[in-house]
Amino acid sequence: MIPHAPILAIVLPLFAAFLMPVVGILARRRGIKRAREWFAIAAVLAELVIVMSMLPVVWGGQVLVYQLGGWSPPWGINLAIDGLNLLVAMIVSGISALVVIYSFVYMGRDHGLDQYYTLFLLILAGMMGVTLTGDIFNLYVFFEIMCISSYALVAFRRNWQSIEASIKYLIVGSLGTSFILLGIALLYGMVGSLNIAHLAQKLPLEPTSAIIVPLALFVTGFGIKIAMVPLHMWQPDAYQAAPSAVAALFSGATATVGIYAMVRVVYTLFGVFAIGIMLAALGLVTMVLGAFMALTQRDLKRLLAYSCISQIGYILLGLGLGTSLGIQGGLFHLFNNAIYKTMLFMIVGAIIYRVGTSNMDQLGGLWKNMPVTATLFGVGALAISGVPPFNGFASKWMIYVAGIEAGQAVFTIIALIMSALTLAYFLKAFNSIFLGQRPKHLSDVKETPLPMMFPIMLLAVLCIVFGVLPQLGIDIVRPAQEALMNSGGYIGAVLGGA
Repeated sequence: MIPHAPILAIVLPLFAAFLMPVVGILARRRGIKRAREWFAIAAVLAELVIVMSMLPVVWGGQVLVYQLGGWSPPWGINLAIDGLNLLVAMIVSGISALVVIYSFVYMGRDHGLDQYYTLFLLILAGMMGVTLTGDIFNLYVFFEIMCISSYALVAFRRNWQSIEASIKYLIVGSLGTSFILLGIALLYGMVGSLNIAHLAQKLPLEPTSAIIVPLALFVTGFGIKIAMVPLHMWQPDAYQAAPSAVAALFSGATATVGIYAMVRVVYTLFGVFAIGIMLAALGLVTMVLGAFMALTQRDLKRLLAYSCISQIGYILLGLGLGTSLGIQGGLFHLFNNAIYKTMLFMIVGAIIYRVGTSNMDQLGGLWKNMPVTATLFGVGALAISGVPPFNGFASKWMIYVAGIEAGQAVFTIIALIMSALTLAYFLKAFNSIFLGQRPKHLSDVKETPLPMMFPIMLLAVLCIVFGVLPQLGIDIVRPAQEALMNSGGYIGAVLGGA
């Protein structure tokens, strides 16, 4: 393992973010082209290496505890890495690496790229901080860094649509973080500690009115960030207005971090049975509403935004069932969703890059011009719809079976119907974009450059690999499942027997 890897995973992108404007100024003065892009790529790839270096230790069954300032928990601030947050750190760093490579070409036409890459690295630092911290107040601080960077990235292009969506996101998101902060204050008042493991040790096992209030605040606050119904109103506008590279990062990375934060709090602090079937029911409602809203969309980015909401529902359903298979299926779907959702938003960006619009009424017949893009879109559409042999089928199947085993066959039936509905609206989108009559002004459209296509192709390969070899994906998420179901091991490792 790289020495001090846990803290380096947070400090590296944070330091690189503040260094980015200096790199941009020096590059312009000396006439060095693409210096900031290469600097950002190098920083994010180094981040990925740092995260991967922790795999042997954590997957070996150890909870990696890093103490800051020499203070032992629960008194000092610490980072605590188990199988769950390492899985999320891998997803975040991997998706960020692919998105920054994709941005090399996609964002090349924009102005103010010093600010773009500064915000990109800041949001990465925030996501890693939320993921790795063992202190609930620092989780809130890093969550705010992530959110504020997100608001700015949505408004990056400074047109009316993006500014309006950013302000809407800012208002709703600030309300969500206020709920989280209030929940933290209530827990601190009850226990007198901010260490997650210490809070989990001291909070009563049986649900009481004093426990239910902060639990509800946390679920509401994190539910806003992951766009759980009925707290989803900001997401379609934000995803549509943001550059497609940013939307890809949001759908694959920040949504994953939001789910992690909710799951860490619900399972470790309160126990899943404190909310249990309610979380599964919220997931079901989220899944259904997201799918029906996606069916009515004529803009591809809004369709994908509502599809994101629907897929979050599957994850919450699996995790809310609380069984071993349900949790494993939910985490596997979290992993798969990050893959194909990032890929689909990148494909939308490729279409916009060449055509200039994501309005499906203005598209058609692009199969002849962009056959590779069409094929990759087909792979992503089949994967997200749960069609074998793609990865979405493997994780959805586990959730279906878990629902039946948990005595919730109705949930499984509804989830199956929503998968069919997902396939229907993606077939509609495929027909509108790639088949039918091609408008005359699109006759000269061609494929996007290789640096944009490479991340998409890699993600498409992963959709196939984890579909054909689902056991490989299950082996990746199993340490996360074991960590989530073994809160005692996490608490004991952090507190060291205290």
